[in-house]
Amino acid sequence: MMLAAVMLFGQFDGSLPGAASADPVIDAAREKAFSFTETLPNYVVKQLTTRYGTDPASRNREAWKQLDVVTADVVYDYGRESYANVLDNGKRTKDIQQTGAWSQGEFAGILKTLLSPDSEAVFSNGQQVMIVNRPAWRYDYLVDQPHSAWLVEVNGEKYKPSYSGAIWIDRETDRVLRIEMTARDIPREFPFDTVRSSIDYDFVPIEARRFLLPVHSEAVSCLRGTSECTRNVIEFRGYKKYASDTSITFEGSPQSK
Repeated sequence: MMLAAVMLFGQFDGSLPGAASADPVIDAAREKAFSFTETLPNYVVKQLTTRYGTDPASRNREAWKQLDVVTADVVYDYGRESYANVLDNGKRTKDIQQTGAWSQGEFAGILKTLLSPDSEAVFSNGQQVMIVNRPAWRYDYLVDQPHSAWLVEVNGEKYKPSYSGAIWIDRETDRVLRIEMTARDIPREFPFDTVRSSIDYDFVPIEARRFLLPVHSEAVSCLRGTSECTRNVIEFRGYKKYASDTSITFEGSPQSK
């Protein structure tokens, strides 16, 4: 059976410790990231995860075969994420971790993890680019293993790898538009030798305002020494305001029928 990685991201208390960096673009993005949760309303969003595995007959990691589709309602309530109405191929599942297609931290954890001074991330090669028709700054970065808060878990084994990647920062709002991350120097005894992830943010309406929130994410993990990989493609749809007495219903969900 194909194993799927569980990816978690460190949580910070929202403070902004440490001195300013030598780059004003990074400092501005850091300020916006740490005020992220303070400006967000409580909301609920539909998360659709399509999980793929490599087709053994193709002997090619880029040939993907769909395995299953997991849907869940993600509730963001005063900075905490929880899941409800989890369905695996249309069948109700009590725990999203049992689906093998689970990650956490897309809404604030990744931003705070990477941009926190505690991560001691090294940013380099800043350049002006365009992304989703918006002018942005693109930086490469590196986080060493002692300062990593990216927890990868598979089959009960856990490891926090060093990781590198790229980050795109909107030039108008100083908000992060995209993050790519790839694990580095994974120990030989760990089941996976490849783990990478990406997440895209966009402005979405919640009632009368627009907020920059995750809209798309992908994660790939490969068993060590093999061409057996899984790829999770995650879409976030239908953001709406949430209150403690809100009845969570989406079009096409069992509750809406």
